[in-house]
Amino acid sequence: MSTESALPDNSELSSLSIDTKNDDQRMRQYKTLAAAFSYPDDSFFDHFPDLMDDKQSLMVEYDRLFRAGIVWMYGAEYLAKNEFQRANILSDIMGFYTAFGLEPDKERPDSITCEMEFMYGLILKRDRASRLPADDQSKEKIDVCFDAEKKFFIQHLEPVAVLIAEKIISQSENRFYVNIAKDMLEFLASEREHFGLIAATDIKQY
Repeated sequence: MSTESALPDNSELSSLSIDTKNDDQRMRQYKTLAAAFSYPDDSFFDHFPDLMDDKQSLMVEYDRLFRAGIVWMYGAEYLAKNEFQRANILSDIMGFYTAFGLEPDKERPDSITCEMEFMYGLILKRDRASRLPADDQSKEKIDVCFDAEKKFFIQHLEPVAVLIAEKIISQSENRFYVNIAKDMLEFLASEREHFGLIAATDIKQY
Protein backbone atom coordinates (compact mmCIF):
# COMPACT_ATOMS: atom_id res chain seq x y z
CA MET A 1 0.00 0.00 0.00
CA SER A 2 1.41 3.36 -0.97
CA THR A 3 1.01 6.66 0.87
CA GLU A 4 2.03 10.28 0.52
CA SER A 5 5.21 9.22 2.33
CA ALA A 6 6.58 5.71 2.77
CA LEU A 7 5.50 3.98 5.95
CA PRO A 8 8.44 3.07 8.18
CA ASP A 9 9.68 -0.49 8.53
CA ASN A 10 9.68 -2.21 11.92
CA SER A 11 13.27 -1.09 12.47
CA GLU A 12 12.15 2.54 12.44
CA LEU A 13 9.30 2.21 14.90
CA SER A 14 11.53 2.73 17.91
CA SER A 15 12.17 6.33 16.81
CA LEU A 16 8.47 7.23 16.81
CA SER A 17 6.93 9.09 19.69
CA ILE A 18 4.15 6.61 20.40
CA ASP A 19 1.71 7.77 23.06
CA THR A 20 1.52 4.36 24.68
CA LYS A 21 3.44 1.12 24.60
CA ASN A 22 0.21 -0.55 23.54
CA ASP A 23 0.03 1.44 20.29
CA ASP A 24 3.66 0.62 19.55
CA GLN A 25 2.89 -3.08 19.95
CA ARG A 26 -0.26 -2.78 17.85
CA MET A 27 1.65 -1.12 15.01
CA ARG A 28 4.29 -3.82 15.07
CA GLN A 29 1.68 -6.57 15.05
CA TYR A 30 -0.23 -5.11 12.11
CA LYS A 31 3.01 -4.69 10.18
CA THR A 32 4.08 -8.24 10.99
CA LEU A 33 0.74 -9.72 9.91
CA ALA A 34 0.77 -7.73 6.67
CA ALA A 35 4.20 -9.16 5.90
CA ALA A 36 3.25 -12.68 6.96
CA PHE A 37 0.46 -12.94 4.40
CA SER A 38 2.49 -11.49 1.55
CA TYR A 39 4.34 -13.73 -0.92
CA PRO A 40 7.52 -15.21 0.64
CA ASP A 41 9.98 -13.18 -1.44
CA ASP A 42 12.96 -11.07 -0.34
CA SER A 43 10.70 -8.52 1.37
CA PHE A 44 9.02 -11.29 3.36
CA PHE A 45 12.36 -12.55 4.64
CA ASP A 46 13.38 -9.04 5.68
CA HIS A 47 10.66 -9.47 8.32
CA PHE A 48 11.28 -13.18 8.98
CA PRO A 49 15.01 -13.79 8.41
CA ASP A 50 15.00 -16.90 10.58
CA LEU A 51 12.76 -18.62 8.03
CA MET A 52 15.15 -18.32 5.09
CA ASP A 53 15.99 -22.04 5.26
CA ASP A 54 12.28 -22.78 4.80
CA LYS A 55 11.89 -20.56 1.75
CA GLN A 56 11.04 -23.31 -0.70
CA SER A 57 8.44 -24.98 1.52
CA LEU A 58 6.85 -21.62 2.31
CA MET A 59 6.59 -20.73 -1.37
CA VAL A 60 5.01 -24.09 -2.14
CA GLU A 61 2.51 -23.77 0.70
CA TYR A 62 1.69 -20.14 -0.17
CA ASP A 63 0.89 -21.18 -3.74
CA ARG A 64 -1.18 -24.13 -2.54
CA LEU A 65 -3.17 -22.18 0.02
CA PHE A 66 -3.57 -18.74 -1.45
CA ARG A 67 -3.04 -18.99 -5.20
CA ALA A 68 -4.89 -22.25 -5.77
CA GLY A 69 -7.99 -20.83 -4.11
CA ILE A 70 -8.08 -22.96 -0.96
CA VAL A 71 -7.98 -19.80 1.16
CA TRP A 72 -9.06 -16.51 -0.38
CA MET A 73 -7.06 -13.49 0.82
CA TYR A 74 -9.77 -11.03 -0.26
CA GLY A 75 -12.59 -9.82 1.93
CA ALA A 76 -15.21 -9.48 -0.79
CA GLU A 77 -14.91 -13.20 -1.53
CA TYR A 78 -16.27 -13.90 1.95
CA LEU A 79 -18.69 -11.05 2.54
CA ALA A 80 -20.28 -10.39 -0.86
CA LYS A 81 -23.29 -12.47 -1.93
CA ASN A 82 -23.49 -10.91 -5.39
CA GLU A 83 -21.68 -8.49 -7.68
CA PHE A 84 -23.63 -5.51 -6.34
CA GLN A 85 -22.45 -6.23 -2.79
CA ARG A 86 -18.93 -6.87 -4.05
CA ALA A 87 -18.83 -3.46 -5.73
CA ASN A 88 -20.18 -1.77 -2.59
CA ILE A 89 -17.62 -3.46 -0.34
CA LEU A 90 -14.70 -2.52 -2.58
CA SER A 91 -16.01 1.03 -2.92
CA ASP A 92 -16.39 1.40 0.83
CA ILE A 93 -12.86 0.12 1.47
CA MET A 94 -11.44 2.48 -1.15
CA GLY A 95 -13.38 5.29 0.52
CA PHE A 96 -11.51 4.64 3.75
CA TYR A 97 -8.16 4.53 1.96
CA THR A 98 -8.75 7.66 -0.08
CA ALA A 99 -9.90 9.64 2.95
CA PHE A 100 -6.50 9.07 4.55
CA GLY A 101 -4.32 9.49 1.46
CA LEU A 102 -3.65 5.78 0.98
CA GLU A 103 -4.11 3.48 -1.98
CA PRO A 104 -3.32 -0.17 -2.73
CA ASP A 105 -0.02 -0.91 -4.39
CA LYS A 106 -0.49 -3.85 -6.79
CA GLU A 107 -3.00 -5.68 -4.56
CA ARG A 108 -6.79 -5.52 -4.45
CA PRO A 109 -8.07 -3.08 -1.82
CA ASP A 110 -9.80 -5.90 0.08
CA SER A 111 -6.67 -8.04 0.44
CA ILE A 112 -5.81 -8.92 4.02
CA THR A 113 -2.33 -7.45 3.57
CA CYS A 114 -3.70 -4.06 2.43
CA GLU A 115 -6.19 -3.98 5.28
CA MET A 116 -3.50 -4.76 7.87
CA GLU A 117 -1.25 -2.05 6.45
CA PHE A 118 -4.15 0.40 6.50
CA MET A 119 -4.70 -0.18 10.21
CA TYR A 120 -0.98 0.31 10.76
CA GLY A 121 -1.16 3.57 8.82
CA LEU A 122 -4.12 4.85 10.84
CA ILE A 123 -2.30 4.30 14.13
CA LEU A 124 0.76 6.03 12.69
CA LYS A 125 -1.29 9.02 11.55
CA ARG A 126 -2.94 9.26 14.96
CA ASP A 127 0.48 9.23 16.60
CA ARG A 128 1.66 12.03 14.35
CA ALA A 129 -1.44 14.06 15.16
CA SER A 130 -0.83 13.54 18.88
CA ARG A 131 2.58 15.22 18.51
CA LEU A 132 1.07 18.41 17.08
CA PRO A 133 0.45 21.38 19.39
CA ALA A 134 -2.53 20.52 21.56
CA ASP A 135 -5.56 22.32 20.16
CA ASP A 136 -9.00 21.55 18.81
CA GLN A 137 -7.62 20.74 15.35
CA SER A 138 -5.12 18.15 16.58
CA LYS A 139 -7.76 16.59 18.84
CA GLU A 140 -10.11 16.32 15.89
CA LYS A 141 -7.44 14.55 13.82
CA ILE A 142 -6.79 12.10 16.64
CA ASP A 143 -10.50 11.40 17.07
CA VAL A 144 -11.03 10.95 13.31
CA CYS A 145 -8.18 8.42 13.08
CA PHE A 146 -9.37 6.44 16.09
CA ASP A 147 -12.95 6.42 14.82
CA ALA A 148 -11.73 5.12 11.44
CA GLU A 149 -9.63 2.43 13.15
CA LYS A 150 -12.64 1.12 15.03
CA LYS A 151 -15.08 1.30 12.10
CA PHE A 152 -12.70 -0.32 9.63
CA PHE A 153 -11.85 -3.07 12.10
CA ILE A 154 -15.52 -3.87 12.76
CA GLN A 155 -16.83 -3.52 9.21
CA HIS A 156 -14.02 -4.98 7.13
CA LEU A 157 -10.90 -6.36 8.79
CA GLU A 158 -12.05 -8.55 11.65
CA PRO A 159 -14.90 -10.49 9.96
CA VAL A 160 -12.62 -11.51 7.11
CA ALA A 161 -9.42 -12.05 9.12
CA VAL A 162 -11.21 -14.46 11.46
CA LEU A 163 -12.49 -16.54 8.53
CA ILE A 164 -9.08 -16.55 6.84
CA ALA A 165 -7.32 -17.62 10.04
CA GLU A 166 -9.79 -20.40 10.78
CA LYS A 167 -9.53 -21.72 7.24
CA ILE A 168 -5.73 -21.71 7.32
CA ILE A 169 -5.76 -23.65 10.59
CA SER A 170 -8.11 -26.26 9.13
CA GLN A 171 -6.43 -26.54 5.72
CA SER A 172 -2.69 -26.28 6.40
CA GLU A 173 -0.09 -28.32 8.24
CA ASN A 174 2.65 -25.77 7.67
CA ARG A 175 3.88 -24.66 11.08
CA PHE A 176 4.48 -21.03 10.13
CA TYR A 177 1.08 -20.41 8.55
CA VAL A 178 -0.83 -22.26 11.25
CA ASN A 179 1.01 -20.39 14.00
CA ILE A 180 0.60 -16.99 12.34
CA ALA A 181 -3.12 -17.70 11.88
CA LYS A 182 -3.42 -18.49 15.60
CA ASP A 183 -1.45 -15.35 16.42
CA MET A 184 -3.83 -13.35 14.25
CA LEU A 185 -6.88 -14.70 16.10
CA GLU A 186 -5.32 -13.79 19.44
CA PHE A 187 -4.46 -10.33 18.17
CA LEU A 188 -7.97 -9.78 16.83
CA ALA A 189 -9.33 -10.72 20.25
CA SER A 190 -7.05 -8.18 21.92
CA GLU A 191 -8.13 -5.55 19.37
CA ARG A 192 -11.78 -6.16 20.19
CA GLU A 193 -10.91 -5.56 23.82
CA HIS A 194 -8.94 -2.44 22.85
CA PHE A 195 -11.97 -1.01 21.05
CA GLY A 196 -14.27 -1.89 23.93
CA LEU A 197 -16.31 -4.42 21.96
CA ILE A 198 -16.12 -7.59 24.09
CA ALA A 199 -13.57 -9.13 26.38
CA ALA A 200 -10.75 -10.91 24.59
CA THR A 201 -11.57 -14.10 26.50
CA ASP A 202 -14.93 -14.26 24.69
CA ILE A 203 -13.20 -15.03 21.38
CA LYS A 204 -12.77 -18.66 20.32
CA GLN A 205 -9.33 -19.91 21.33
CA TYR A 206 -7.15 -22.37 19.36
